[in-house]
Amino acid sequence: MKASLLFLCSVFMISLLWASSLAGAPQSDKGPDGEEVYKTNCTRCHNTPPSLNERQTRVVVAHMRVRANLTERDANAVLHYLAENARSN
Repeated sequence: MKASLLFLCSVFMISLLWASSLAGAPQSDKGPDGEEVYKTNCTRCHNTPPSLNERQTRVVVAHMRVRANLTERDANAVLHYLAENARSN
């Protein structure tokens, strides 16, 4: 009887731990930070963000998304970061 109860308790605890690990950290609604994505991925080969017009930037990000293996969200974040950077220069 004690062994059965101990077994059931351990199964319950394991299932709780498993469910909590699947839940993970809560996701924020805010997307990735474009500057951080750029620094993490793009600065391996590029020193400073390029000064391109919007059309050129879209083409470059589309090509580099494939080469750098970026997700769509990360690529969009980089695109917005580069667009903001071009406006401030």
